Amino acid sequence: MSRRRDADARDAARLGPPPRDAGAPPAPADDLVVLVDDDDRPLGAAPRLAVHDAHTPLHRAFSLYLVDERGEVLITRRALGKSTWPGVWTNACCGHPRPDEPPADAVRRRLREELGVEVDALACALPAFRYRAVDAGGVVENEICPVFVGRIRGELRPDPDEVAQHAWVRWEDLVKACRATPEVYSPWSVLQVAALAAAGGVEALIPHQEAEPSAEATFGAVDALLEAEGERLEGLWQRYAPRGVADVIGAEPGDLPTWLRSLRAAGGKRIRTQMCHWGFVASGGALDSPQHAQVVRSAAALETLHLFALIHDDVMDGSVTRRGVPAAHVVAAARHRQLQAHGSSERFGESLAILLGDLAHSEADRLTHTLPLEMRDYWYDLCLELIVGQRADLTGGASGRTDRAHAEQVAALKSGAYSIQRPLHLGALAGGASPEQSGALERFGHHLGRAFAWRDDMLGVWGDSARTGKPVGDDLREGKATLIWVLGVERLTGRDAVAMRRVGTLMFADDDVHRLQRALEEAGVRDEMERLIDAEVEAAEAILDGSPLTPAGIAGLRGAAHDIAWRST
Repeated sequence: MSRRRDADARDAARLGPPPRDAGAPPAPADDLVVLVDDDDRPLGAAPRLAVHDAHTPLHRAFSLYLVDERGEVLITRRALGKSTWPGVWTNACCGHPRPDEPPADAVRRRLREELGVEVDALACALPAFRYRAVDAGGVVENEICPVFVGRIRGELRPDPDEVAQHAWVRWEDLVKACRATPEVYSPWSVLQVAALAAAGGVEALIPHQEAEPSAEATFGAVDALLEAEGERLEGLWQRYAPRGVADVIGAEPGDLPTWLRSLRAAGGKRIRTQMCHWGFVASGGALDSPQHAQVVRSAAALETLHLFALIHDDVMDGSVTRRGVPAAHVVAAARHRQLQAHGSSERFGESLAILLGDLAHSEADRLTHTLPLEMRDYWYDLCLELIVGQRADLTGGASGRTDRAHAEQVAALKSGAYSIQRPLHLGALAGGASPEQSGALERFGHHLGRAFAWRDDMLGVWGDSARTGKPVGDDLREGKATLIWVLGVERLTGRDAVAMRRVGTLMFADDDVHRLQRALEEAGVRDEMERLIDAEVEAAEAILDGSPLTPAGIAGLRGAAHDIAWRST
């Protein structure tokens, strides 16, 4: 079962969070802890201060041990003003991940807040550590608390409200001190030091390779390239376009190149850039090599192609929003309607959006024109596969296909391959991957691609539209041939089955969306989808074990896999 499941609403209502005073202000969103069950499945979130009392429910936390260049370990003394365990010595820092915050990100954030430094070679040494302890004042700590180790980067600037003193000590001395005088140290650090010592010690648990080549370097280079290409396109466009402001669309959103640049600037998850980057790193590619420019160009093309796909998808699906704002065809139709222009506003909006998508595809192709021939050929296959998947999606929905083989094929062609597998291989081609490395990435991408596609399906039915940027239930309204639909057809009975047969037809109503969301969950479809996603992530990670990929690449792929499979957007 997943350790990162979406909160179960019924369990959250039953188990969390404890009541607070009616007159107390609500806790800020950044001061919430994640409540979990014994299997670390989320049950909801609650204010940090409200849950820490004599009956503290089980929740997520973390601890960090820092090592310096001499191999000494940082210990800190908790400030005397702390409400629990004031004045005791403990590890470098502790904290709680916020809802939807990856643990490693939470560690880095809290480290900056408490000590004003960064961490390199961060690794999770004790992923399953758990403890319960009672303070002298009766306050209980009850935490699933993974223990991280890493090397310090920067000069310490402790927050006096958190840290009264700090010291660097030899690891062997800390182990002896925790055994001889455990009362001087926090109860969790005494347990953690013993467990770390049994595992080989802090220094031995820190990866010896250099800090992983961050995807941020590729992100920055891709942004710079896209900005330069946007300026080039606008200048070239002016050679051919009539002078002045474009008819009807006007200065807002602007002519097509300006509009396309604004859509790029709206951002996104940039999953395809991540995959391209980690495929390159995992194959042994270096960020300071000339080949990294091929990765940047490939990733920029992928991001631009993704805009093409989103714009055209919205037209074909009749989606009214994208990334939380009106879809392109809706914007153009509204502008046409506002000016009382000639012809059909809807037809104008769709036509203009198609042109905007075509321009994005043209720009994506141009970005690949300087790549090596093998990469350009692979790019063509990627684009063709995407179009094949979209065609299968449309024709399958129109014919009411409910077989599992078709749903899985559409998910692979339209989503998993173009978002995960193909970008990984583009990066591998730039990195000069061996056949063995390419094979490992291909198999890894196959499994992660399925998890990615199925998470997309789940967000389309049960997601939060404020996070996804699209109305929840659109896939049901449109009769998308997803695995959720296939399982629903198999499992639903009675009136729920009748509502399922209305999916994708003119008789389908908004009330049917709410009915099917509930019915599918009660029939176990949501749990089954979570189990399938878990299984695909486990299969993907198993391929990384003992693979010929680089250690830095493996670390990056593992982190990306978890972020992708259990995302909420």
